[in-house]
Amino acid sequence: MTHLTKRALQLLSLSSCCLLLSTQSALAWQDAQNAPEQPPAKSAPQIYKVVNEDGSVTYTDTPPPNADIVELDVKTRNVVSAMKVPKPQKSKITKKMPDYSVSITSPAPEATIRNNAGDFVIKASQNSASKAPLYRLVFDGAPIQRNSSGIFKLEGINRGAHDYKVELTNNTGKTLASSPIQTLYLHQASVFINNN
Repeated sequence: MTHLTKRALQLLSLSSCCLLLSTQSALAWQDAQNAPEQPPAKSAPQIYKVVNEDGSVTYTDTPPPNADIVELDVKTRNVVSAMKVPKPQKSKITKKMPDYSVSITSPAPEATIRNNAGDFVIKASQNSASKAPLYRLVFDGAPIQRNSSGIFKLEGINRGAHDYKVELTNNTGKTLASSPIQTLYLHQASVFINNN
């Protein structure tokens, strides 16, 4: 067999296949035309695939005569992710904490107090615009009184040197400010001194 004969047989075979396919397509189209028309399901529209003469594929929702129905999975959905919008950054507002300050107004540092009964008064005041609700007197290392006036009356204190400070506190007892520690000296007359 010559090369031309082989080529002619191939072309003849190809054209026979095409004729057979077009006949089958025509019969299928005719069957489709005679069949009762069924509306597509509401949840899934019908899509048709058409292979054009040049071999390109076209999809359509209108049924042409030489189209194949494309079966769609009902679960298939076009999902478009929403664009992620960055959250607006909160402006950092620095809440300035109130600046509390307290000082002891009386007695003066290193003061000498003469009182045989051991009674005296310690006074404190706040020096800042922000006012704390409570004063607390810490005397010889222990908190002994708390009030809102800053005036502490002490009674029956033994003679000698005593360290003290005044603190500003909130209602729960948290220390907001403190004065420096001061020392006072309490003198009492001795019973052993001869008054002659």
